[in-house]
Amino acid sequence: MEKHHLTRGLALTSLAAAVLASALASYPHDASAKHRKSQPQQSSSDPCAGPTGFVKQNIAKIRELQNSLEPRTDNLAGWIQHLQGTKNTDPAKLAKMSELRHDADGVNNLLRAGGCPMVDIDLELNPK
Repeated sequence: MEKHHLTRGLALTSLAAAVLASALASYPHDASAKHRKSQPQQSSSDPCAGPTGFVKQNIAKIRELQNSLEPRTDNLAGWIQHLQGTKNTDPAKLAKMSELRHDADGVNNLLRAGGCPMVDIDLELNPK
């Protein structure tokens, strides 16, 4: 039985390390910005809380990017695009959305491997 707990502990430790490495690699400009207020760290005894928060944070960023791709309705061209259901295609935003989704999927898979409940990313992004 102790071997099972040790294996789960190692899996959760590697999960936390992967989340930290991914966050540091993805957002180096955020970590070095002096004008940003640091949010208070909440210590949690739940090893699933941090990775789950990371996935949900990525989902929120993807939603923001999706909304920014919606056509503007403050001019005639925007209204026509809106009525046609056309979205703007900004390659940089689409690439960022893809990267965020890839990171969220990876951490979600680590959650499953660590015995934590997974986040249904598709449901979160398309709640219709």
